[in-house]
Amino acid sequence: MTVQRTRRSVHERREELVDATLAILATEGLSAATTRRITDEADMALGAFHYAFRSKDELLRAVIERMANQIDAALRAAVAADGANLTSALEAIVQAYWDYVEGTPHVQLAQFELTIHALRDPELKPLAAWHYERLAATVSSVIESVPGAPDDAEREALARYLLATMDGLILHHCVQDDLDSARRRLQRHLATLHAAPWAASPRPV
Repeated sequence: MTVQRTRRSVHERREELVDATLAILATEGLSAATTRRITDEADMALGAFHYAFRSKDELLRAVIERMANQIDAALRAAVAADGANLTSALEAIVQAYWDYVEGTPHVQLAQFELTIHALRDPELKPLAAWHYERLAATVSSVIESVPGAPDDAEREALARYLLATMDGLILHHCVQDDLDSARRRLQRHLATLHAAPWAASPRPV
């Protein structure tokens, strides 16, 4: 008896290959994420890969875009729920980002690995820059939506500062692997937001 496989659209193949790549990156690392290993994980024939992506580099870009989209959605939802002024919005951004980290622990190491890999490859280096530009643009846009937001240059600088501090917190957590300690460091970071100049702004009624 012949088993009929369900025909998948190009979009479905792309999503399944991204899912498979994330699963491999999270458990085995970038070196294990060969095209053959990815298609096996996605239960596809090797030849089906190029119906969805022109190259592995294009797939890696889609993986990073998936991560960026998830962070974007988490941050915007958090600020929409608690963004009455700049300080509360920044706190919501940091907390939402950390909640995403805790919810995707193995993905964080994969994200750092992908970034380092891209920086070492001249053809992929723009991918690392694109990822951070996308995150900075998201954070800046979220900050802009709240009362008391600074002007464009200051807002961009603030967005990049938040991302840089989050990178440090996340990487240290990946190395130490102690969630309680990581949460205490996060609380110390959140406390600095309340001591910053913008914290003196009155909360709108």
